[in-house]
Amino acid sequence: MDDTDRKLLMLIVTNPRISFRELSKRLGITKQAAYRRLQALKESGVIEGMTADISIPYLDAVPVGVSGRSKAPSVLKTFERLGECEFTRRVIAGCGNYIYVDGILRDISELDDFVDLVKRVAELQDVTVGTFSPDRGLMPHYVVDGITNRKPSYRKLSNLDLRIILSLKEDVRKPVKEIARELGVSVKTVKRHLEDMMSEGSLDLHVRTDSPLAGDLMFVVNVTLRDGADKAAVGRRLLSEYPFMDAFLVSYGNLPNQLGWIFWTGELSEMRKILTAVDEDEDIVALMPNLGYLMRIYSTWQDKLPQSLIQKSEENRTRSHRPRPPRK
Repeated sequence: MDDTDRKLLMLIVTNPRISFRELSKRLGITKQAAYRRLQALKESGVIEGMTADISIPYLDAVPVGVSGRSKAPSVLKTFERLGECEFTRRVIAGCGNYIYVDGILRDISELDDFVDLVKRVAELQDVTVGTFSPDRGLMPHYVVDGITNRKPSYRKLSNLDLRIILSLKEDVRKPVKEIARELGVSVKTVKRHLEDMMSEGSLDLHVRTDSPLAGDLMFVVNVTLRDGADKAAVGRRLLSEYPFMDAFLVSYGNLPNQLGWIFWTGELSEMRKILTAVDEDEDIVALMPNLGYLMRIYSTWQDKLPQSLIQKSEENRTRSHRPRPPRK
């Protein structure tokens, strides 16, 4: 995977429905070349899938991270068992037996049970628990994992909205004409519903990637800031002064002096050079970098929700149309 592939990957992750015309313009290559590169990334497994969900803010869901040193004897079996939990979204294994688990909860009341499960299955020591904060000041143009600020209110998703989300479930780049034909509605109707959901923020389009499969190195870095440091300013500085081709930052609502920095690079020497420079930043107290050598992304209750909501709506409609028994 070269730098053009990495830039293409970032463009797709940032906007999964970006057109090939725009891709070719941003990459400086032809539309045909952009198409071939995207297909190659899919076939190699670097792009594992492109899917659609009801957004985390719309659901008022709670994204969390649990990490620590694992004493479990088998990493693969640990991944398998963690993936069985309906809250587990992503699991990363790092050197030194560290495990990083991201989850999506329906409500904060489910946090203790999820943390207990992760601790038990992964046999974690020195556990850190963080609730992800939608800090738009860090990455205003890149919504990480669908985590963004919740609006005061949302328009209720209709059955057609949910059916459109289901239609995009396996391929968010599916053409509008194909969605319209599949659902038996007009192209204009699909466009309007898509635009409404995307502008309102009730639709989450995301791309599952596995860059290390193409030889890139993935690093998970815990960044500890000094008391009083401006977290958003430090984050923006890290991303602008030390620009990896593919990188993002996460903030934690309950850990005010912590940032999570994940990036990919094709050169170990580049990582060493940048981390050495970052370590001298006056706002940063400590860095704990780790090489992530294995990552898995799992389906959660969020992925199954559109279908279950449609079924529930149809059952309610059928029940309401049943003839009432005659009065005695």
